[in-house]
Amino acid sequence: MNIRQLGERGLISTIHRLQATPAMGYIGIGDDAAFLPPSEKGWLATSDMLVEGTHFRWQWMDPEQLGEKAVAVNVSDIAAMGGLPKVCLTSLGVDGEVDVQVIEGIYRGVARALDRYGAVLIGGDTVESSAGLVLDVMMLGEPSAAGPVLRRGARPGDRLVVTGRLGAAYGGLQLLERGVRWPGTSMLERSLLTAQMAPLARVEAGVALAPLVHAMTDISDGLVSELRELSQFGSVGVRITESLLPIDQATQELAAELDARVSDWAYYGGEDYELLAAIAPSRMPEARRRLEQIGLAFCEVGVITDEPGVIAVTAEGEVLLDDARAYDPFAASRIL
Repeated sequence: MNIRQLGERGLISTIHRLQATPAMGYIGIGDDAAFLPPSEKGWLATSDMLVEGTHFRWQWMDPEQLGEKAVAVNVSDIAAMGGLPKVCLTSLGVDGEVDVQVIEGIYRGVARALDRYGAVLIGGDTVESSAGLVLDVMMLGEPSAAGPVLRRGARPGDRLVVTGRLGAAYGGLQLLERGVRWPGTSMLERSLLTAQMAPLARVEAGVALAPLVHAMTDISDGLVSELRELSQFGSVGVRITESLLPIDQATQELAAELDARVSDWAYYGGEDYELLAAIAPSRMPEARRRLEQIGLAFCEVGVITDEPGVIAVTAEGEVLLDDARAYDPFAASRIL
């Protein structure tokens, strides 16, 4: 059966059936609008969409993987502000000829990801789209006790830390564009495809770091883009030590095979969804201890300076990193 045969009410009923029931006090799918009880700490809100042909291709991933990733990239924004995801709404644009099983797969993936992060679906919208599938997710979360952590606030002398590997998601994209399909044929391919197709939002890390950091963001558009965001307030700059970038062996091996500069993948590749934080030196030991308690290490990659600009210290000397190469969704193309 396709979606046109099922109809909008049937489609909404199908989506509803696949989701968990909201907690007591919440009103979710079934009324004209959802209802959320007041939150003393306020709410964090974010929205991200995945568009067929721009963010994904069906020959790259199955519907459940798409649903999981759509949730994860939104939860990552909540994690970057030290918050906990609570509820989400989805808006779906899809061709009426698409089989209902595709939508069921997407929303099974949505449900699985929401269960992982402790959130639920409470509503949304559906509409016909003849230009390919569009899945938009709006996520609401609550700040931790430390309150919302902002991008601005970094101070000269702060250490810059990253919660995990960089460049791996871009490596996974390179494999997909060269015809490698999930799960690949080697551990290297599986590792990089996982980074691209199944990112994990660092919610626990965000909550753990929130009371300690001066500024924090997630690395969705590449390290340089996020460093630019982190340093654009307060007349501060950044000095990165390139040899400290957390680039794993799989990413290095693929970059070497493709004769690419692997540091560029870390700087400009994007979709790593790790956290980037500015932390005072005196708080670094406590930050490290807290992350070790949840089984996660972080890597110090640089320092906030009082001179504007993003500088990389490389084996060849100091380099001013080019903001023009940072990700822009409306740029015609990027060459890494």
